[in-house]
Amino acid sequence: MKTARKSFGPDYECKKEWPEEMFVQCGESGVVFSKSGNYSTAFFEAFPKSPSCFLRGEGSSIEEAEEDCWNRYQKVLACDHEMERRDRKDGYGYCKHCSYSSMVFEPLTKCCKCGKPSYKVVDYKGNFYCDKHKVNKLRDPNPSRYFDDSNKRTPRKYKKRLKNAATKRFRKDGILGPVKFKTSITGSIKIECSGMILSLLFKRQHRMLLGTYKPKIAGDEYDD
Repeated sequence: MKTARKSFGPDYECKKEWPEEMFVQCGESGVVFSKSGNYSTAFFEAFPKSPSCFLRGEGSSIEEAEEDCWNRYQKVLACDHEMERRDRKDGYGYCKHCSYSSMVFEPLTKCCKCGKPSYKVVDYKGNFYCDKHKVNKLRDPNPSRYFDDSNKRTPRKYKKRLKNAATKRFRKDGILGPVKFKTSITGSIKIECSGMILSLLFKRQHRMLLGTYKPKIAGDEYDD
């Protein structure tokens, strides 16, 4: 039986027949940010390869969330997909009839140097660059407290706060051992402890983790 990776604790044994090559993950409590108000819910996420997309199901339990995600997946498989931009300019599109979404259009944003459609690299002024001209990207002279430029290293003090918050979370779940902090060139972070990995891919995940604990105060000590 296929299993889904959980952020903490043993993997979840799936109830549905997900393809073996498909990556799935889940959790008992995930925070959702919405205009109507933030809320916490169990979730189940799937990353199909054909069609390539991201699917998320929610419910009062992981079982309910998996059922929700499975129903979305079945609808995606049966749909003919009529795509629309929905005011996005980067080429990402959404199906009008199901939850399928993917990068299907040519970007409307163009490289400020050569005019080639591009969306991946943008400077602090909002100018876009293609792969050839991304070396000309302007550096922000006044970066914010959180690292915004992928070419910069994670600030040491911010790294310590993340590691300290992650250590407390590991210990709370009974996971002991040395905590190792790794940052990729893309800015994603992996924090390991006794074979368990906490992945932080987006800045809002960093803020959610840090928000669980109080900020560092004078006299606090951290693991190396």
